[in-house]
Order: sequence, then structure tokens, then C-alpha cells
Amino acid sequence: ESSQKSDEFLINDVSRLNPTHIKKIVKNEEIKELQEVLLEARENNLKIAIAGKRHSMGGHTFYKDAVVLDMTSFNKILSIYPEKKVIRVQSGVIWKDIIEYVNPYNLSVEVMQGYNSFSVGGSLSVNVHESDPNYGPLIETVDSFRFLLANGTIINVSRIENTELFRLVIGGYGLFGVILDVDLKLTDNAVYKKEEYIINYTDYHSLFKKLRENNLDLKLIYARLSIADDASLLNELVATTYTLTNISESTYLELQPNKNVALKKLIFGLSRKYDFGKKLRWHLQKEYTGLEFPELISRNNLLNSDPKFLEYYSSKNTDILQEYFVPVENLPEFLDGLKNIIKNNDINFLSVTIRYIPKNNESLLAYSDKEDKFGAVLYFNVGLSEKEQEKVSKWTQELIDLSLKLKGKYYLPYELYASHEQIREAYSSFDEFCAQKLKYDPTQLFMNQFYAKYCLGEDDYEGN
Repeated sequence: ESSQKSDEFLINDVSRLNPTHIKKIVKNEEIKELQEVLLEARENNLKIAIAGKRHSMGGHTFYKDAVVLDMTSFNKILSIYPEKKVIRVQSGVIWKDIIEYVNPYNLSVEVMQGYNSFSVGGSLSVNVHESDPNYGPLIETVDSFRFLLANGTIINVSRIENTELFRLVIGGYGLFGVILDVDLKLTDNAVYKKEEYIINYTDYHSLFKKLRENNLDLKLIYARLSIADDASLLNELVATTYTLTNISESTYLELQPNKNVALKKLIFGLSRKYDFGKKLRWHLQKEYTGLEFPELISRNNLLNSDPKFLEYYSSKNTDILQEYFVPVENLPEFLDGLKNIIKNNDINFLSVTIRYIPKNNESLLAYSDKEDKFGAVLYFNVGLSEKEQEKVSKWTQELIDLSLKLKGKYYLPYELYASHEQIREAYSSFDEFCAQKLKYDPTQLFMNQFYAKYCLGEDDYEGN
């Protein structure tokens, strides 16, 4: 028994909610080695899970007794075509590396998530989005990628080759094969000017519409709401915009180190533990926004934001993310419902950011498939114990029901609190997704906890 156990590893993701025993972790830098790992797993009847930075929070990057393919060392930047504004990178590259590489060309990333430490392959697998209203989800910026199938063959995938896989793999949570390298579209790096508006949450939709109307110079827009436990809670909102300028001085265009990391970590830590910390953080976000970014800043400096200040370790609790998408006009109603759920369940609520996602239905599991949506990105501190997690599961299902009632959806990369009915109501093509998985990977070589729960019904699945 003990000799069997000795070759097992315990793995987890950034949420620390999913400790799972796996067979081994494999890191490779060559495609041939990746093919050998797949062959060995097929021959020995093992499962393979694909991991990048493991920022997904629901066991999407591992599975019990599986071989975990850690793609983080598969991270070369292969080529750049400045005149075409395209870069080719391996899937283990993190966005920070791309930003540093393209900055001297005066180019920038079109779409990535809010922080620079995620891998490109992971970002594709969850089809991320961000705050530039001129782009939808990441899938829009992908020209093509090379893809390693379960049987060891390599194919090209794009909107004209293997088109079905293009829809399945981007936003497919690593279940169809291994993304090898990707051609991504780039845009211009430029200097933006920041402006802020302090308004009531019910006015955001009309402000957003007004700011956006025929304004191609609007390059980023997002909103934050008060987390202070007083009358301002989810009522006061700061909308932040970044608009194109014609400033081209190199001092602005050079990449700067992240500032005030220790201070941000301290303030965020206070808001985790104390009501006064929440009030302080909201006060600073409202009145001293220069702490985070100056008034004039380049696109690359904005995107090159490091989440180190959020790092946190406690044996009792952890921070989790969730995100809900609702049609733009339904945002106030969602926020009203969110406020009730926070108060009724005494939730330790750390932040909400509102981002805009234009309509895009290219991915089979698209979250803005029918209309433009606002995404509410929520950050909570929750207990790790089973009892606490049962509570979180209950109020998360309430939030999912709220978003569904408002013709919205919830985002899939996070902890697997949703019921089978909820995921299928949110994503009407989910059963098709499960069926396509079997078409491209009939032996289910690629496996993770997300698929095990929602496609195979392994509801009592516990990785540890």
C-alpha cells in the first residue's frame, strides 16, 4: 500500500479548495516529448489533465490519479510579424512575456485578462475577456493554432481549417487535446488618458452608452462598486475610462515596474478582515485612484498588471472569484439581488468589477452569444471547511439563479458549485459539448474534474 502511495502527488489550484492526488506532473519543452507522454498514458490506461498557471478554481487542470501535463515550460515566443500585427507563441507563455516582447515594436495585446501572470493556453481554454469595449472574448483575436489530438497527430485549427475544433477548444477547458502554439492578433501600443466618474449604480448603463457612442478612441472602460458595509454598498460606483491620446513620448511607452505592491497588499489584507478595511479600500479607490495607475499611461503598462498583491494563505479561509454575465440593461437588477444575497448570507465580499463583453458566439460555450453583456467579476473570502463550503454552494446557486432569471449566465472556470440543471440552463449547448468531447477523444484520455462532474455525473467526486 505504502509503495503505491509513494508515487502520488498532491496538487491544488489557486483556490486551495481542490486538493487532489495525481499520478505525476510532467513538464516538457518539445512537441515530440508531449506526444510520448500521450502515448504512454494511452498504453497504460491513464488520464491526462492539462495545466498552465492553475488559476481556474474548480479542478479544471487536474483529475485523480491522472498525469498532469504542466505546460508552463512550453513557453517560447516563436515569431512576430510586426507589419501584420501577429505574434506566434507557444501555449505555456504568460502574457507578461508577450507584453515585454512586443513593447519595442509599439504593439500590444488585444485581449487578455486583468493580470499578466496567466498562460496563453489557459486563457484560450477559458476564452477570457477584458475591458476593451472594441473586442469581445479572446477567441476574436486568435488567427489559428496548432493542436495535438489524443491520438498523437498534430493539426492546424482556424476559422477555415478544422473549424469545429476552433469552436470547441477555445473555451473548451483542455478537454479536446493540447494547444501547442497560437497566432494572436496584436494592436497598437499607445498612451491613454484616464478619466473617472463617480455615479450611482443605476446610472452606469446610460453613462456607458454615452461614453461609447461613436467613440473609437475609447480604449478601456470598467466600473467598480463600493464594498463598504454602509449605505454606499453596491450603490456608489466609480467608472474608469482610458481614451487614446496623440502623445508619443517614449517615457510613457517604456514598461514600468508595478508600483505600490506592498501597500496594495496591506490594504487588501485589511479589507479581508475588517469592515474599516473595506471602507478604507473603497475610499482610496474613489479618491486616490492614482495609487493604482497614473492619469497618462500606455496600453502595455495598463495590461502588465501583476496580481502579487492578492497572494494570500490561511489555513481557515481562501479567496475565490466568480463572474456573472447579464444583458447590459439588467445590471442594476443583478446588483440589487447581489446586495440581498450578500446581506442575507453574511458574505465576506471583497470586490466587484463590471466589464463589458460585446456579443460573440464563436465558442460553443460562449457566454455573450445572444447579446452584449456586462460581466460582474466578484471576489469573496470564504471558509475552507466543509460546513462553510456548503454555505458558499448554497448562495452561489442563488447567484446563478439570479443571473439566469435576468437572461444571463455564470462563468465556468470557477469552483463547481452549480447544479447540473443550472449549467444546462445557462449553456444550452452543454450536452452537445459533452458529445463532441467523445467524438474527438473517444477514450476520454483528457480528463478533469469539471468534465467528470458535469458530463459524466461524478457528483460525489472528491479528488483527495
